[in-house]
Formats: sequence, C-alpha cells, structure tokens
Amino acid sequence: MAAVYSGISLKLKSKTTSWEDKLKLAHFAWVSHQCFLPNKEQVLLDWARQSLVAFYKKKLELTEDVVERLWAYVDNILHSRKLQNLFKNGKTINLQISLVKIINERIAEFSLSGSQRNISAVLSSCRGILSTPALAVIYTAKQELLVALLSQLCWSACRQPEGAVAAPLLEVIHLALGHYLLIQQQQANPRRVFGEMTGHLLQPCLILRHLLSGGTWTQAGQGQVPQVLCREVRNKLEAVLRGGVFQPDMLSSYTEELLGQQQRDTKIGTPKSLLTPLDTVVTRLLDAGHCELHLHATIVATSVAVLYRLFLDSYLKEGNQFLCFQALPRLFGCLRISHLQEEPGKAMSIPDWTTELLVVEQLLSSVASSSIYNVATDRIRHGEAQFHFYRGVAELLINHPQAPVPAWFRCLKILISLNHLILEPDLDDLLSSAWIDAEVTEFRTKKAQEVLIHTLFQTYAKLRQVPRLFEELLGVICRPAAEALRQPVLAAGPSAALCACLLELPPSQVLDMWSLVLDKFQSLILPCLQSDVDMALKSLSLSSLLHCVMFNMPSLDSSTPLPVIRRAQCMMERVLGELVKPLLAFLLDTPGPESELWLQKVSDSALLLSYTWAQVDAMLSLNCGQYCSVAGTQLEISNYPSLLPGVEARLWKKVEKFTAQSRSLGRYCLEQLYLQRMRRTLMQTSSQSEQVLQTLRCDAAYILGSGRGSLSLRMTASWDGQVGTVSASTYPAAHWHLLVSNLPILIPYLCLDDVRYLARVLLRTLPTSQAQGASADEEPSITLERVSTSLLHSPLFPEVQSLHSAFLRCVATRCSSILCSGSQSGPGSLSQQLPWLLEKDHTVMAHWESRFAKVGPEGVGPRGEIAQNFLSLLKSDFPIQLEDEQLGDLLGLLNIISALHLDSLLPPHHLHYFLLLLTMAVSTQGRSCSSLALQFLTTCYQLLACLQRGRNARCVFRVMYVSDIFEIVLTSLLPTSGGFCLEVDDPSWLQFLQVVGSFLEQLMQMLIQSRLSLVLNFGKITTFLSRCKLHTEAAFSEQLGNQSPLGSQLLLVCLTKLCQVLGPLVKDRRQLQEAPASLPELLQQAMLQMATGLQPCLVPGTRGHCLPSALLSAVATLLEVDLSQHPDWVGISQGMDRVVPTNAALYRSVYSRLLLELPALARDTLSFQAALQFLTLFFSAPALHPPEGPVFVSILHAVRTVLADPAIPALAAQDIEPHLGALFTQMLEAGTMEDFGLVVQSVLQGLDIRHVWTADMQAGTLPLPAWQAHILSASGLV
Repeated sequence: MAAVYSGISLKLKSKTTSWEDKLKLAHFAWVSHQCFLPNKEQVLLDWARQSLVAFYKKKLELTEDVVERLWAYVDNILHSRKLQNLFKNGKTINLQISLVKIINERIAEFSLSGSQRNISAVLSSCRGILSTPALAVIYTAKQELLVALLSQLCWSACRQPEGAVAAPLLEVIHLALGHYLLIQQQQANPRRVFGEMTGHLLQPCLILRHLLSGGTWTQAGQGQVPQVLCREVRNKLEAVLRGGVFQPDMLSSYTEELLGQQQRDTKIGTPKSLLTPLDTVVTRLLDAGHCELHLHATIVATSVAVLYRLFLDSYLKEGNQFLCFQALPRLFGCLRISHLQEEPGKAMSIPDWTTELLVVEQLLSSVASSSIYNVATDRIRHGEAQFHFYRGVAELLINHPQAPVPAWFRCLKILISLNHLILEPDLDDLLSSAWIDAEVTEFRTKKAQEVLIHTLFQTYAKLRQVPRLFEELLGVICRPAAEALRQPVLAAGPSAALCACLLELPPSQVLDMWSLVLDKFQSLILPCLQSDVDMALKSLSLSSLLHCVMFNMPSLDSSTPLPVIRRAQCMMERVLGELVKPLLAFLLDTPGPESELWLQKVSDSALLLSYTWAQVDAMLSLNCGQYCSVAGTQLEISNYPSLLPGVEARLWKKVEKFTAQSRSLGRYCLEQLYLQRMRRTLMQTSSQSEQVLQTLRCDAAYILGSGRGSLSLRMTASWDGQVGTVSASTYPAAHWHLLVSNLPILIPYLCLDDVRYLARVLLRTLPTSQAQGASADEEPSITLERVSTSLLHSPLFPEVQSLHSAFLRCVATRCSSILCSGSQSGPGSLSQQLPWLLEKDHTVMAHWESRFAKVGPEGVGPRGEIAQNFLSLLKSDFPIQLEDEQLGDLLGLLNIISALHLDSLLPPHHLHYFLLLLTMAVSTQGRSCSSLALQFLTTCYQLLACLQRGRNARCVFRVMYVSDIFEIVLTSLLPTSGGFCLEVDDPSWLQFLQVVGSFLEQLMQMLIQSRLSLVLNFGKITTFLSRCKLHTEAAFSEQLGNQSPLGSQLLLVCLTKLCQVLGPLVKDRRQLQEAPASLPELLQQAMLQMATGLQPCLVPGTRGHCLPSALLSAVATLLEVDLSQHPDWVGISQGMDRVVPTNAALYRSVYSRLLLELPALARDTLSFQAALQFLTLFFSAPALHPPEGPVFVSILHAVRTVLADPAIPALAAQDIEPHLGALFTQMLEAGTMEDFGLVVQSVLQGLDIRHVWTADMQAGTLPLPAWQAHILSASGLV
C-alpha cells in the first residue's frame, strides 16, 4: 500500500512527469476503488488547487489545454456524487481560500475584459461550491469574499448580457444572493451592511434588475434563460436591496436626514457618522461611471421607482406618512424631467418621455395606494408641503404635454384623484392639452385619455361643479386655434366619459350645460360665422357637444317636476328658433367655390342639430305627457322631411342637393332625418293610404340611394360609432350601419331591385375567411365587414325574408359563376347539362317540383333525369375542372353558407342549394387532390348533411332517388380518393370519412322514415356497391381503376352505414309493408360484400400499422348485424356440436390482432372505442371463441395492460370508461364464478402490491391504480 501511495504522490509532484500523465493519474486516483491514499479526496483537490494557484501567480507555466483540464477536474470533483456521499457520511473536506480567490479573480477578469477562457468551468465550480453547504461556508465565513463575488457576478451579467454563459451565470448569481441574504439577516451591524450595499452592490444590483425586467435574457436566442430563473433572481435582488439599504435599524437615520433634528425619534438610537443614507443612495445612483450613457438615464428612472417602493415596504406605517413623502422629492429629483423647468431648451425623445412618465406614474400610484397624502393633515401640520410638490409635478406635465404617451394621461388622472385642486389652476390648459388639442391615435393612448376624462367628470360631478367644468371646456373650444388640425371633440373615449357623467347628473345641471352651449353659439359663433371656416369648424364642435348633452340627458317623464319639463321645453324652442333655423338660413345664400369647406361644415352642424332636435322632440313627446312639441301632432306629407316646423321645402331641396355632392356628416344626418320621418309616419297613421305608402317608399329609397356610391369603395375607414366623427372616410361604415340597424323599418318599403342590391352589398362586404378574434390592443370599431358579419349571424336575419331570400340567390349566383369559370365547355352546353347553375332565380326548381310531383313512386324515368345527367357527366369528362384558386373562393363562400340557417330554407331554396352543393362536391373529380380539396369536400358534405336535416329535406326526393344520390356521391369520390397522398389514419381523412358516412346514413334513414320505395332504393344501392371490388379492378367504370387504400376504406364506410341502417330494419321487419322478404336478402348481400372486403385489409403486415378506426368500426358493425341475424350464436359454447359461423375466421383474426394491438390503439379514443365494442360483441358470442384459450382471461389481461400503462392520458381513460363498462358488464354477466374470482383476485393482488409500494406512508392516502379503479367501477364492485 505504501508503494502505491508513494508512487502516486511522486508522480503528481514530479517535474519529469508530463501533465498529460498527471491528469490521467489524478483522474484514475479519484474514480478508482483500488487506489488507496490517506485522505485521498483532500490530497487530489489540493493538488489541483495548488497547480492552478501556481499558474495564476506566474510560478508555473502551463498550456491552455492543461489549465482547462485542471478546471474541469476541479469542477468534476465539486459536482461528483462521491464527494456528496463523503459529506453525508460526516467526512470533512477543507476548501482553501486560495481557490476561492482565483475563482473571484477569473470572474472579475471576465467582467472587465469579457474573456471567455475557462469561464464555463469556473462558473460551474463556483456553483458547485455555493450549492454545497459544507463548501459554501468558506464564502459565508468570509463576508468580504461573498460581497466581492456577488459584485463581480452582477457586473459580469450587466456587461456581458449576450452569450452562452448567461444561464449558468444567473444560476450562480441566484445561489450567491441566497447566501448573502442569510448574512444580511444575521448581521448585527447595519452600517457595515449599508456600506457594502452602497459601496459595492447597489449599482450592479440595480442595473442587473433593470436588464432582467426588460426581458434581456428571456428572448429567444443563444443565451435564453428560463423566465422562472429571471423572476427569482429579480426578486432576490430586491430583497437584498431592501435588506441592505432600507433596514429597520436605519429608520432613525432616514428620519434625521429627511425630517430634521427636531422630529427625530429619540427612542431609537442613531448610528454615529451615518446621517444621510438617502443622499448616499442618490449619489451612488446618479454616478454614471459604471454604465453606458445611453442606458444610464433609463436605469436611473427604473431604479427610482424600485427604491421608493422598497422604502415604503420598509418604513410605511401609521405616523410615518410624511417621512415616506419626504423621500419622494429626493428620488423624483433623480429623473431628467424634474430639471426641465430649469433647462427650458432641453428636449427629450418620446421613448425617454415614456420611460420617465412610467416611473412618475409608479411613484404617484404608490402615494395614492399607500394613503400618504391626506389633504387636511398636509394643510394643517405640514404647510401644504405635499400639495406644493404635486402642484409642481402637475405644472411640469401640463407645460410639457405628451399626448402620444399613455402614462402622461395616467399621471394626470392620479393627480386628480389625489386632489382636484392640484390641477384646478391649470384646468383650461389640461382640457386643451389632454382633450381638445391632443393628437391621440393609438388605442392604448385613447383608453388612457378616456379614463382621465372620465375621472375628471366624475370628480366634478361629486363636487356638483360639472357645469363649471363644461364652461371651461367650451372656452377652450372657442379659443383662437388652428381648428382644422383638431381631431373631433367627441370621439368614442371622451363621448363615453361624458355620457356616463350626464346620466348621473340631475336634470337641472344638464339643462345648465345645454344653456351654456346655446349662449356660446349666440355670443361667439353665430355673429362671426358668415364665410369664416374656423368658426364653422367651431360650430361643428359645439354642435357635437350639444348633440351629446341632448341625447344623454336623464329621461323626462310624467313624474318629472313640472318646472324641469317647462325649462326643457323652453330649451327645445330655443334650439329650434335661435340655433337650428339660423344655421339653416346660412345655407340659403350661395357661396363661392372657395367657401366649399365652410358650406360643408355649416351644413354638417345644421343637419346634426336638426337630427338631434327631431330625435329628442320625438322622445319627449312619447315619454312625457306634459311636454308640448313645437312640431305639433299634425303629420305633414311631402317629398322632404317635415319634422322641423317652419323650415321651407326649398331649403331642404338645396341641402339635399349639396349633401349629394360629398360624403359627410350632413348626408348621414339627413338620412337620419328621413328615417325619423318614417318612424313618425308609422306611429301616427293607423291605416296607410296610398299617399302614405308612396311617401314611405320614397323615404326608404332615398336613405338607401344616398350612400349607394360609397358602398362600392374598396378602401373605407372604421367608425367609432359617434355621430361627430362621421367623415368622408368613415361615412360608408356609418351608412351601412344605419341601413342594417333599421332593416325592419326599411325592407317593407324597398323595391325588389333595392333588396337585391342590399344582398349584393352584404355578400361583397362579408369576410370570406374565418375572422380572427380581436386582440386586447385593437380598438373596437364599426367596419363594413363587422356589420355584415353581425347581420349574417343574427337570428333575426331569416325573419327578414325578402332580404334573406335575395341573399341566398346572390350567394348561389356567385357560386355558380365560379363553377362556370371552371367550365371546359361553353355556357350553352352547360345550361343543358347543369341548368340550375345558370338560373338566377328558382323558377327551374319550381318547374321540377311541379313536374315530378305528379309522377307516381314508380315513375323512374322523369325522377331520374337529373341523376342521369350527373352520372353521364361523371362517367365521361365532367365539364367543370376547378383550380386551387377557385376552390379557395368557393371555400370562402361555403363558410358564409355555413352561417345561414340551412335547416329552415323554403323548398325552392332547399332544392337549389342541394343541387348546387352536390355539383360543387362532384366537380373535384379527376384532379390532383390537395389538402385544400379535401377540406373543400369535407365542407361540402357537412353542408349537405346540414341541409338534409332541415324541415324541407324531402323536397329533394321529388326530383332524385336516394339510390341515385348514393351512386353520384361514390362515383365521384372513388376516383378522387385515389389522388390523395394521405395515410389511412390521417385525421383529416378520418374526419372526411365520418362526414360522408353521416351524410349517406342520413339519406338512408330519411328513406326509411319516408318509406320511399325501400326495396327499389336499397336494391340499387346494394347492386351498385357489389360492382365495386376492394383491392381489385373496378368492374363498373374505367375511371375507378385500381382501388387505393383510401378508396377501399371509403367503400367499407359505405357498406358499414348500409348494414347499420338495414340491420335494425330487417330485425324489426314486422313494421314493413313493402316487400319485406327482399330486404333480408339485400342485407345478406351487403354483409357478404363487407366480409369479402375486410379479408385482405386484416392480413397481418399489410399496413404496417394498427387497425384504423374505420376498419374496426366496420368489423364491429358486421359482427353486430351478424349476431342480430343469428341470435342462436349467443350463449352457445364453442365446444357444442354446432355449425361454425360463416365469418368466424374473420372475427377470430380481428380478436387475435386486437389482443396484441390494444395498448397501441388506446392512444386513439375512436379506435379504442371501436375495439372495445368489437370485444364486447365477440365475448357475447361463445360460438365464435377460439378453442386455444379462455377468452375471458385474455381480454382481462389485455385491458389490464392498457389501463396500467402510464402513457394513457387520464382524459382518454374517461372517454373510454362507458365502453369499458359495457365490456366488463358483458364479461361478468356471462362469466363463471371462476372468472369472477379471477377479477377479484386480480384487484386484491393489486391492492397488496400497492401497500408494499407505500409501506412508509399512511394507508389509504393514495388512490387506486388506474386499471384497478376502472375495473372496479366498470364491474360495479364500487
């Protein structure tokens, strides 16, 4: 042993031994159990440490490769399981300070120079030390080493944010912060901790926290770091900052610094020579020596908010509110915006403003949420110190408006919430910069503006000073300004805020606001309005305000005090006589061409107020009996609106002529006036004379025709729903919204051409693709597409029968035009072969219905005419060949059709759409099929199935037999299926099979319900299917060629559906009245074809996959029908002397494969359900059981294997539980006592095993294994 020890020591220390051999020997000595050295682990670790220390102290020359391998050796030792086991066994390994120092030096070198040499191994070694308590004590015992390490680690992360070492670097920082937090909590000297923080850690910790908050390492890239790690490091950084800078023992020092000697708490001792901790923190924070200049201001700003929040978390308690406030101005002074008043020429960019205003918002939010500001206390005890500070902030924000920044609005909102007097002196400037003159375009900024204006109105509503606020608002609007550059006064946000306020105000205050607007008009606007464009724009702004006030005032009714009603009536008279009529009078004089803008704005203002007055007058007349309308109750019939008494017809003619030349607010309001006239006409006339009807038709035609040209524009802007924002770009959306919203009023008085025009517009403006959900940052607005989509999905749309019918025809015409564009022959030939494609109405449908309705049930010739056309075209060259672009267009139209109520179509529409959809479905025959084609076919047959679930589905059978439809569908799909490059278990293909199968089954079920020539139809279907050979050449058509696996699967699905329909029908044939003896023969033929087709599909290895769900469903259906036709198979044991069933070999083959493939099938719910269904049926027929083994035991073992598999998801197990229950119910009912005992023994054995696994846990704390729980549940034992 001594020789071994001496040899290893000498070789490791020998200068003649190469470093390659030394490293191999050291590695062997560490991992080998045959090398015995006293204190081997300590010796080897010390050797590696001494070698590295000697190298870095220039006492030893080593190559880079040797140094790298030495670091890797140390890293392997520190992370080895052997070392951890030694610590667990109580052995001590001493880690020398020299190793820790060179680790710190290497990290410092990486921090300063970015040198990547050996840094990964160094960081890994450091992580190994810090993650092992027995080794980490060297850092915790030498606090200065840990502080130096933490400082250099943070600087490294800040200076080298990119690279592959980001993740391990943050992991080491996370460990180091955890150890330093423990030291902070145990340190009895607060000055030492504060000095360490401000001297070494404050800046790197703040910079690192800023980078973590900005997502520097969470973006996808080389140095991506898990978000959880970033969040934990950020939280620990804040904990270190709070524990080092804002310790409880430092409260007295902050109190002395911020409040002065006279307010110092004498009960808490003040550490000597540490009197200005906040100044120290601010000084270190503003030191830009360790950070790039372009980042320094941003880091300072984000750090200010963090430091103030930590200050409040540490010191905020009852009685310390003013102390917490005093820290606010000091930290606020670190922001650049705090010096803008002193440096008026200094400008900041929008990103800089955004950063700093976000910080100001956080500071003010902290004040508001912490109840630091109390108005009375501040005024009485502190001489309004807080008020003056907040006033300074408010002046800063008002003097430097930043409307593009949402945080600017939020800061003002918080200041108003603190005390409305803070902004009271600058109320007019606030309204100007935050509302009237603000250029707000982004949705987030608009929301912030809306919240500010809402808070402003709510605050003054509580003070009962809304009229005063409104007066200031009117003054701002009437200021001399570049009115053309202003945005609309009442966009959606401000309008919502004003409306919410008006609804809560008493009527007297609303009437005061009403009066203020009238006074402004009379004193400032009307005297200077003539030919003054600026005044015309101001007039429109005031009109929008007055419109909002009048529309949203509290409703007046019979319970309203009479003085209020009389005042409201007086105000209505003033609006009509002193405002509306004078504005309309301005339009009598024909201005020059240079005054076109003036004329448009004056007419917009006049028509807006006219529409407003008419609506409010009608509302007051209906709701309030004491209100006497100026218009009276006499209905005047003329060609122009008569809702404004005393307005001459020639003026309306001129206004209508002018508004027809421009798409503006005036045209929209004129449409509203016509609409209001229609409402009033309908309300005031009990019987409609021809003159009244003619007037209603003229009014409806004018409303529709007014915007006819605008709806043909390709580019239109969205509308926010506010009348005042209607412009040339938003008018189309507003006009379409007006039409759609009032369809019940307009439609009865529109001619057929106008209704068809509406249908065309509706189709043109509908999005053809599936609409995406609106994001949170998307502004809710009204567009042509959204209005049309809402109408399409409205349950009231089918009630508007004329428009609904016209829309159906319009969609059908559009589909037909696309189909005709893919025609390979001329329109003349197409009109003979597919006449319904070229019909623009449903007269041809009515013709067929009347023709074939007279034919008896055996009239095969006439009723098969359409089907023969289809089949002849399919067996030759189908005249329509669609490309992908045409398929995409049709698919978009099919999405629109799917939104219609197809189950309630009238017979002509129903028949037309059935033939149209069937034509589209078969038009894909013979083309190279893509995923788009499969999606198109799936959609077609989904809609056909939906159509045939409708109340008028039988009208199809007046012109076509079910068997003919069956043959048409398969004749087109069989060659088409051969073009799909899909696996038999592809989800999209399986969905298609399910859709087609459901459609065909639905047709056959309707055939039975209607009893329409059952033998004839089922006979033709069976005969047709018999001509289709699976996996052989088709005998009935050259186009079918060699059947593909997909085609075989399709035919199996059809046979399956046929057997599923015929089986119950034959079983209960007593109810049949038409040749019941023929149906069993047809069923036997179908079963024979099905069994023949299944045989080659079930050969092992033909697919290389598990049995697909369609195949399993087919064989389960065949067995179910077989059992229903041979009830004597059930209950007969296999050993009895009976004839072997015809398909016994087939069923046994499937049974054998299922026992092997059941675990794999369990991953697909449909396949597993079909497999369980087959096993249930198979077990119920002992005559089919194989002689080689008990079926009960085999099935139980297979199911137990599946349910014990942890790879089976819990949701899948829940889906299959009903089918599993049926299987076990069947097994336990038919099984013997031995079988039942086997189940119980299996479950109990599982319970015993479970208790062995959980011997050290309380019994019964864990649930049963899944397979036992399902067996017990399914078998009824629990």
